[in-house]
Amino acid sequence: MAARIVAARGRSGAAILASAGALALAACTSTGGGASKFDVDSFLRAPDTALPEVLGNAAFLKSTRVPASECAVMLQSASTGVLEDLPPSSNARGPAWLLHPRGEPEQVWLVVSESGGERTCHGPLPADAMKTLAERAKG
Repeated sequence: MAARIVAARGRSGAAILASAGALALAACTSTGGGASKFDVDSFLRAPDTALPEVLGNAAFLKSTRVPASECAVMLQSASTGVLEDLPPSSNARGPAWLLHPRGEPEQVWLVVSESGGERTCHGPLPADAMKTLAERAKG
């Protein structure tokens, strides 16, 4: 009897894992809906993309935004990394910064001030592309 219970638990555990794997794959493939998914990397690396365009692009901000709770944790921890001011932008909603996380030089997080003082975090983003955009914006 105990052997049958263990075998049944093993089969149900395998079924649960298989179901979880299928759900994870479905979530990955359905996120953004294929052609409608925003291509963050291509957008940031395009030769004609400018920092004001990035800071004002609703599709980019929506596709890269992290939950408010994660953003708050990143911004409240002194050990997270270093904030770099971005140049003021006419299209920006307010001041913006790049958060350079410690130990991850290839990634940055964009921090944007929204109307009402809320700050949103977007990323992770490729550090080289964001550095290029920031340098272009500085002139």
